Amino acid sequence: MSDAVSRRVFLVTLGVLAAASSFAAGVHFANEKPWLYRTLARDGALLADAWRLDGFTPKHAVNPAPEGGTREPWHARVPEALKPGYRALTGYIPHANAFGVWILDAQGRKVHERILSYESLDPDGPSGGSESPHASLFLPDGTVIVNVDKGDAIARYDTCGEPIWSREGAFHHSLAPDPEGGVWTWQGDVSTFDQYHTLIRFDPHTGDTLETIELFEDIIDASPESRAIFSLAPDQELERYRGARAIPDLFHPNDLEVLHPDRAGAFTQFEAGDLLLSFRSLDLVSVVDRESHATKWWSHGPWRRQHDPDFLPDGRISVFDNDTGSGTSNIVTIDPTTRALAILDIEPDYRFYTRFMGKHEWLDGETVQITVPYEGRVLEVDADGHVLLEINNVYDEEHNALVSDAAYLAPDFFTTPPERFACDGLSS
Repeated sequence: MSDAVSRRVFLVTLGVLAAASSFAAGVHFANEKPWLYRTLARDGALLADAWRLDGFTPKHAVNPAPEGGTREPWHARVPEALKPGYRALTGYIPHANAFGVWILDAQGRKVHERILSYESLDPDGPSGGSESPHASLFLPDGTVIVNVDKGDAIARYDTCGEPIWSREGAFHHSLAPDPEGGVWTWQGDVSTFDQYHTLIRFDPHTGDTLETIELFEDIIDASPESRAIFSLAPDQELERYRGARAIPDLFHPNDLEVLHPDRAGAFTQFEAGDLLLSFRSLDLVSVVDRESHATKWWSHGPWRRQHDPDFLPDGRISVFDNDTGSGTSNIVTIDPTTRALAILDIEPDYRFYTRFMGKHEWLDGETVQITVPYEGRVLEVDADGHVLLEINNVYDEEHNALVSDAAYLAPDFFTTPPERFACDGLSS
């Protein structure tokens, strides 16, 4: 073989080896996701979003508008069927480039808006990377309690958006009033994605703790049967949080609700005060005895990655079924005694989907309010699946902004009408 041919073979072989090495390195970096890879990927995605949206916005704050429905901020399809009162929303406010809450009147007019001053609670910024609110709970005086899934504080905000009280900690997902007084929420030991969590009942006026239940010690580890419900082997131990994706997100609790006395009679196997819990990672919904912490009822599915189970007046449990990966989310009801199932058959043009988050509330047994965070909209649907109202948090012609939570509030809920709140923050 001549020197020229040998040199050519050598260069071709070297090129093939270099290409193979580059490919292998790319696969390795993509799988291992070291700091530099994650930083470049994050910054690249941020720049891509800024180009797409013509400006910088927080991660997941703006998403493609749903294919079905309308592009109207307030679309009352059946105005006479709507309950009179206010609709209070929590999420991203496009014109302010900030997170906050706003209130719409019965005609869909925005009568109040406030930006939530998370920075005043946590000057160092959220350790989880996002100050996006999750659950909100309005009080009659117009103040609002808000928690942040990836932040480090919970707070009660005044009508100007400034904190009245705040507490450090990974409080997340749910804010559920208790008939005995106080409000329940979840707290991760360090993070929402922790393996150790606590159910906390606190005073909404002061933030002081009134009651605690430890998820692992009091509920999961109470018996071998309970460990099995939570998919833990007999000798399996939990890990302490030590960074994002460093440990498995085994449970991901994302809701809790109390069985109120006025609904307890419809649930023969439960008692007033029992707690309805949801664990996204396990597709698990369960009912726990408030005093003994024993699990009275549980079901892994038929939902997937579900959120927000609720006790209904007729003895059923209603669940926001994300059905992640399917492209269509649903509202599923189950009879805990017979296990009979039903899916709300919503009009095809208004089918909804959100991969993460999601809330719903049956307003009167005949109408359900559905919050679809990643579509940036709220639907009110009757028991036959007919859409009565659609609210869109419009960002531009092709995108909606995040709506993390929504609530219906009766006309006389507030002691002072929202139209007269101080510091309403509305811009011309």
